[in-house]
Amino acid sequence: MAGEQRMNLFTLIVFMVVIGAAIGAITNAIAIRMLFRPYEAKYIGKWKLPFTPGLIPKRRGELARQIGKTVEEHLLTPESIERKLNEPDFRRDVTVMLQKEVKPLLAADQTVAEILEKLHFKEAEQRTERWIESWIDDKYNGIKNFYLHQTVRESLPAEWLDTAEEKIPDISRYILTKGIDYFSGFEGKWRVKRMTDDFLAEWGKFGSMLQMILGNTSLEDKIQPEIVKFLSSPGTKDLLNTLLSKEWEKLLDWKWEGVFQQFPDEKALAKGKSFILRQLDVPSLFQKPVAAFLQPFEEKIISEVIPSLVEKAGSIVATRIPVIMQKLRIGDIVREQVETFSLQRLEQLVLDIARSELKMITLLGGVLGGAIGLIQGLVVGLF
Repeated sequence: MAGEQRMNLFTLIVFMVVIGAAIGAITNAIAIRMLFRPYEAKYIGKWKLPFTPGLIPKRRGELARQIGKTVEEHLLTPESIERKLNEPDFRRDVTVMLQKEVKPLLAADQTVAEILEKLHFKEAEQRTERWIESWIDDKYNGIKNFYLHQTVRESLPAEWLDTAEEKIPDISRYILTKGIDYFSGFEGKWRVKRMTDDFLAEWGKFGSMLQMILGNTSLEDKIQPEIVKFLSSPGTKDLLNTLLSKEWEKLLDWKWEGVFQQFPDEKALAKGKSFILRQLDVPSLFQKPVAAFLQPFEEKIISEVIPSLVEKAGSIVATRIPVIMQKLRIGDIVREQVETFSLQRLEQLVLDIARSELKMITLLGGVLGGAIGLIQGLVVGLF
């Protein structure tokens, strides 16, 4: 009789443990399920069933705001991003990636015009030439306006003025040498003859009388040596030096405003621009492949420019992260994205992240339910 009682008690305890475990596990599973289900409110007539919709569908807007706030304040913080940008390993990885990406570009056989065409830059050659002309105009007008009311002496460097002044005797010597060579030659003699013939013709009878006095010797034969002698005289050189020095001093006191009035610069500027454009030969530059410009600097670009660029750009971006984050408003972006998720996708997202934990919660409910059933079975057995 006692053995049968013990068997019945054991069976009762096992039964209560199983029932408690089942109740605990099923209850937790239902509770987890009720986080998402149902997606919409359910009604019986006009009476809304309690606990519908599920917790997460009901509070999706608040959940989205909290997730955005958490991401912005605790996950994607300016400090964490700045710390990541300053990590040597991160910068090294970015440098290696850029070096790999740049190598094909350095060897590209596409012309500059073709690349600009793909980037939707229309009439690049003409626009470049117009920009160069405009740049020349701006620079020239800026310099011109700056010096317009200054004298030549004020605008030119002192060493230039000293050098020019030192060249005056050389200029005098050059002028006199050329004059002597000219009047010593046939052309100079012919020029003197014409001048004397014109002189004698103007004086009429007095000119004929003068020619008779000279006899067989022509007047130009008398004048030509005197001209050469005059040009060879040291006094003539001193005189010319003095004249040139005085004129140079007058020139130094000229204002550029007056110079431009005497010598208009429009034609000179147009010719200057035309000359520069011919030298640059912009159309041929645009028809050259990109590699022709970049390959000579390939080693420098890969080994020096890119690492330096990553270093400087990383530092600049890192210091501006707080402003960038404030402008991006990460919290709002995350909130908007979460709000666009369908409830099925949101449920699947949570389940994918916490599936093992939710299983453990269900199992824990079963364990606790079984433990409660065991205690209840023992209590019943005692009484």
